[in-house]
Amino acid sequence: MHRLSSLPPYLPVSFHVLRAETSFFLKEANPDLMRNASLQSRVESFFTYKARQPPVLNASYGPYSAEKIVPLDLTLNPNFLGPTNKFPFDWRLKAYILWDKVYLSRPKVQVLFHIVGRDWDDHRVTENLPCLRVFAFRDTREVRGSCRLGGVLGLCVAQLEMLPGWFSPPTIVSGRRRPMEQPEGNPVELYYTIHSGGERGDCTGGDTRKDNAIRQGKDGQEDRTSHLQKIGSIGLYRTQDSTQLSELRLDGNVVIWLPSQPVKQGDIVTASVTISNNSTVDHFILR
Repeated sequence: MHRLSSLPPYLPVSFHVLRAETSFFLKEANPDLMRNASLQSRVESFFTYKARQPPVLNASYGPYSAEKIVPLDLTLNPNFLGPTNKFPFDWRLKAYILWDKVYLSRPKVQVLFHIVGRDWDDHRVTENLPCLRVFAFRDTREVRGSCRLGGVLGLCVAQLEMLPGWFSPPTIVSGRRRPMEQPEGNPVELYYTIHSGGERGDCTGGDTRKDNAIRQGKDGQEDRTSHLQKIGSIGLYRTQDSTQLSELRLDGNVVIWLPSQPVKQGDIVTASVTISNNSTVDHFILR
């Protein structure tokens, strides 16, 4: 006798994704056949590309159909820029720490933010881009800075100044030897939050002081924990190592950072170009 095999029952519904330039339904490499073994429900995964609004999922079965906007909590990633009635749905925010090693002689940290997923021919919302506040936490203390996205590139640089005490080694426990400076430095975590700008276009609303702010205690952390997005970590060092950089200031706008030690022909040299916060230069040529 031949044993007849049958597939588990499933709901033969057709799906269509609306409000997206392109969409794909995804298939698992090793699917669980019993997950959709029901005539009452069905689960599918899909990917959308260039969706300017929250996508709409349409389900049809014979002469019947229904559609619903996909809830934001199912579609947004942590880098979501803001409300969809103010910013396109497919915009995302990227953050980069310009220097992850910070020294006591120059205790400033700079974080570059920029928008990805933009339609570069659409300039309708570049004038109302949000403000970004950056936070550095160590123990129960907090340092803050802010900047506002702007320009045709939709970017900004936030700057924070680390506290001198943060560069000190860990506290010595009685009866133990003085700890050596950690090779990775004293670790500090960086986070950011997104806020709407003020009426005058500034980002100094609330209790954030201009350029930099310091608050002591845990109160400042607890009321923002649910809104903080992690950027990354930096290391704080009291002294610079052999890879010390020297500053070459071209003018009041552009500064180049170069390795101070000699280099030989054929060596790979890394240099960084920075622009001052109050610079009005839109573009320049570096030769």
